[in-house]
Amino acid sequence: MNNHCFDRPIIILSAPRSGSTLLFEILSKSRSLWTIGGESHAIIEGHKALNITSKNFDSNALEESDWTEELHDSLRQGFKAQLRDSKNNEYTDEVGPVRFLEKTPKNSLRIDFLNKIFPDALFIYLVREPKENISSIMQAWRSGRFRTYPMLPGWGGDWSLLLPKNWRALKGKPLENVASFQWLQANESIMNSLLELPDEKWHMLSYRDLVDSPYETVSSLTEFCQIPFDDELKKICGDALPHSRYTVSPPATNKWLQNYDAIKSIWPSLQSCIDKMNRQLNKFSIAQLDKEWPNNQRPSVALSKEKESETTYTGVSRNAPCPCGSQKRFKHCHGLTR
Repeated sequence: MNNHCFDRPIIILSAPRSGSTLLFEILSKSRSLWTIGGESHAIIEGHKALNITSKNFDSNALEESDWTEELHDSLRQGFKAQLRDSKNNEYTDEVGPVRFLEKTPKNSLRIDFLNKIFPDALFIYLVREPKENISSIMQAWRSGRFRTYPMLPGWGGDWSLLLPKNWRALKGKPLENVASFQWLQANESIMNSLLELPDEKWHMLSYRDLVDSPYETVSSLTEFCQIPFDDELKKICGDALPHSRYTVSPPATNKWLQNYDAIKSIWPSLQSCIDKMNRQLNKFSIAQLDKEWPNNQRPSVALSKEKESETTYTGVSRNAPCPCGSQKRFKHCHGLTR
């Protein structure tokens, strides 16, 4: 089977809600890159052996031990069949080897497996300020738009975003505990795997730099990827960056403050991971993540209650646990008729 069309695939890694969709949408404008148009859930999890139902819903993680020669060929063929260039032209064998760009948040738990499928792959590790990132994960849960496992067995309700190992220990915990667990597991998994790879195989960047200095940040990224910083990339980076397709609400300065008290309660548990991330950021000469808790930024009680009252959820079953993390049924919480 001829599926030798991949030349140094570029795989974006991040915790959920870190800005990876924005980065993907920017890079996919490059005339040098090909994508499958979206995320790889169907291609990977369409294989029974790799589907979470065959793994007792333990996690989205895939290890090198999950690799087989049969899966290797089938997955590469599956990706090849859906390849599109920046103008949405389909791939044909006459094109020859191409640079493939892939982004799926679950990949944070699958690096060793993906490196086996694509031995010459390059990895881009995108990080976002923990307070903002965890708040955004909480917002995603509350929105009801990111339910990956409706009525997850053993959970008692719907599960949103990626499913790390040991998720069952979180049953009954507040939403901030779930969100911080997802953030921690994704970043720890990424670092554990990348630090085992040669330095030239991976690159790191921050969401803050991407948003504040897109031209310089993407230009530097293209050097790592060894692709031209072409006119299409220059154009999108020279204008105000668009919102990604998965934006829940428009970005705003310190939007995370609406979850101030919740995130403060789990902040100490993040310190070790933040230290590890900062050591890596320092190697790339990137500004470190904030580690100190901003006591002087606490929002007013009125603002917190206003934000809470504005929160609405769609598509949530009346008898399901409320996505806000209150541990009440939806019909007794944010599902009350007002």
